Formats: sequence, structure tokens, C-alpha cells
Amino acid sequence: MYHLRTVLLFLGCLGCLGLADYELVAKSPRLLGRQLPGGFAAAAAEHRTHMVHRTGWTPMDRLLHEGEEALLYYRLLLHPAAVTAARPLLQVAQES
Repeated sequence: MYHLRTVLLFLGCLGCLGLADYELVAKSPRLLGRQLPGGFAAAAAEHRTHMVHRTGWTPMDRLLHEGEEALLYYRLLLHPAAVTAARPLLQVAQES
């Protein structure tokens, strides 16, 4: 039981670090004044993911939404061709 609790705690911490990394990259233009590497993937993830109220409890819905964005962000980092194809669309959307 001790090992299961340790593994679950480790996976929870790993998930929090992954979400924090995505959020830092996504918010870097506002926080740091410049875009960090992976910024186009983060913008694509934010643009493609819409807020859906699945549970009716706002904190849980936000957590699920941000987790979905982070998973899409990491998927786009692993397959950069999808980000390259979406780059002109994102620039037009950001300008308007």
C-alpha cells in the first residue's frame, strides 16, 4: 500500500509539473514579454480547445479543460508538422 501511495503521489506531482510548464509557455508573452519555445504549440492548443462544463463544478471543469489543453500541447510538440500547418491560421486569429 505504501508503494502505491508513493507512485500515485509521484504521478500527481509529474502531472502538476507538466501542467505548470504548459501554462508558463502559454502565458509567457504576457508574463515575460516574449514567447518561449513551444509558444506556437501552446497557442494552437488554446485555440483548438474549448471550455466544456462536464461536471457542473467549475474548479473541476477548469482542471479538466487545462489538462486537455496541456495534453494537446504535448501532442503538438511531438508532432510539429501540425503546428507548422496551423501557424498562418494562428497569426491571423491573433491579429484580429
